[in-house]
Order: sequence, then structure tokens, then C-alpha cells
Amino acid sequence: MSKLHHVHVYATIRVKVAVIARDHADAMGQAEAIVGTGIFPVRLFPSAAAVLDAQPAEEITAYLVDEADDPEFENSCSYGPDYRRLDAQDGPP
Repeated sequence: MSKLHHVHVYATIRVKVAVIARDHADAMGQAEAIVGTGIFPVRLFPSAAAVLDAQPAEEITAYLVDEADDPEFENSCSYGPDYRRLDAQDGPP
């Protein structure tokens, strides 16, 4: 019998950010501050002024599968990109 599942796909994306910086380290730090604020500034389209472009990087690193009728997540499971089940210590990032 088929049932509804919610699949969380952990996909790598590339986000292009414009910053004015002293050097590469400063540029990376500024970009991290913009992208890593806890409120990710990108949806399917850029949503922050400094984000110039965002697109999938064609890499899936993991999956988390929840069964919709399992409110306590007892049947949830994490898998690698090859669909192999991950141990608890190897869960998604």
C-alpha cells in the first residue's frame, strides 16, 4: 500500500554573492556572513540584494525520509546519495 512521504533532499547549491573586500579571505568571510545568517537569503530566486545568482550544483549529499502519518518520526530514516541507509552517527548534515 502506498502512502504519503516527505523527502528532505540535501542538495548542494552554488550561490554567487557580490562583496567589496580587501582580499580573498575577507571576501569569503563577507559572503559567509550573508549566506550563513540563519535566514538563508535564497529561495528559487535570489532574495537578497547581494545575491546575484543561485543554481543547483548537481550534487545530492543525503536524503531524510519521513512518513506523513508518523508524527513522532519513529519511521524516519536518513540515506546517502546512493539510497543506502545511514547509521544515526552518519545522518544528514
